[in-house]
Amino acid sequence: MSEARFWALIEATAEARAEGSEAQAEALREALAELSPEELLAFDAVMAAEMTRAYRWDLWGAAYVAHGGASDDVFTYFRLWLIGQGQAAFEKVLADPDALVGVVPSDAEALDFESLMYVAGDAWCEKTGREAEEWPGVGMDTTDEPAGAPFEEDEAVLAERYPQLWKRFAEAPLG
Repeated sequence: MSEARFWALIEATAEARAEGSEAQAEALREALAELSPEELLAFDAVMAAEMTRAYRWDLWGAAYVAHGGASDDVFTYFRLWLIGQGQAAFEKVLADPDALVGVVPSDAEALDFESLMYVAGDAWCEKTGREAEEWPGVGMDTTDEPAGAPFEEDEAVLAERYPQLWKRFAEAPLG
């Protein structure tokens, strides 16, 4: 599956995105139900590649500021959320993690789209009649360490590195 096809499938769920991540996941499940098992594996492979592209310390720092902290799981679900926002938002934030401030809705409670991790596998199980344990998908993180230099948790350093995010979330982080 091409990256363009992957992102077109994500974009097809944009209307449901406004209703929340579960509504978006359901819309994507419906779209993926039309794909073959091989295409579902290819969708998963592209998503894993995009998750790896976003597995960077500077992006983790942005998630840390927005959430007031970010464990491994929080960062994983954050990257899934970012993918769910569509290619333009994803690329914008990869280019400048502080630009995340312009992507986060004003009413956001958390930047979390854990269920995106499972939609291709769920569709594959439905299509093949096999169990989730048999899903031969790629998985989300294929590298041990995020790319780049680790961010410092010092407030002054974070405020300087992520000025827009710091201004919006320092006093009232999500989650």
